Amino acid sequence: MRRRTIAILFVCATTVLTACSGSGSGTAAKDSAAPRTPAAVSPAAAAPKGSDADPTGGQILTDSLKVTRQATSLHLKADIADPKEGATKMDLSLNSKGDCTGTIAQGKDTIGIIKIGKTVYLRPQGTGKWTKTNTASADGKDLASVCDLNNFLGGFQGEDTAAEKGATTKVDGHPAIVLTEKDGDESYTMDVATSGKPYLLKMVTVGGDSPGTLAFSHFGEPVHAVAPTRSSIAA
Repeated sequence: MRRRTIAILFVCATTVLTACSGSGSGTAAKDSAAPRTPAAVSPAAAAPKGSDADPTGGQILTDSLKVTRQATSLHLKADIADPKEGATKMDLSLNSKGDCTGTIAQGKDTIGIIKIGKTVYLRPQGTGKWTKTNTASADGKDLASVCDLNNFLGGFQGEDTAAEKGATTKVDGHPAIVLTEKDGDESYTMDVATSGKPYLLKMVTVGGDSPGTLAFSHFGEPVHAVAPTRSSIAA
């Protein structure tokens, strides 16, 4: 059986994020979504099977991705390098209903976002007022699409990946095991929780065109996406 590698998973995740991060016009956001095809990453041969008592790194990751895909909400912190557009950074709480709240930054530009249903509130850095729009508008549609948790987690597929088990660590105080994989000059690590449900807590890539870090927390917790006060919304 062909394996989906950590490399492919990171490409899928970062493609979703960077394609939605343009804080300018809808055209700019679409231009940033040039496909980064997973097919460009060469899959490795089938991984050895471990026992239930001592699963392989690939089995641990497969189980983690399955559990993570079922999350109804989470908090995401992303920092993805882009030599042309500048780093994409996100600090978002989002849920499977499509609601979210937080910030999206690309290069020197940062924008606050609150999405509740089809209503989207945007506030560029340095402005005191929120702009109310909706998911049918160009900017609202492009930016709000990053709030689609189901779409984002949909790329988290994997079966018997090439991941190898490494040391144990802690991510924000949560015990985890480090999984690693290397593909050419790119290396990848994933930290999987070893206490409670085996959620994916962090994914890091070093080298390549878009190195960066994705960190996940607050699984299943309420997303407090609350509309700004009327006085803080531009007329």
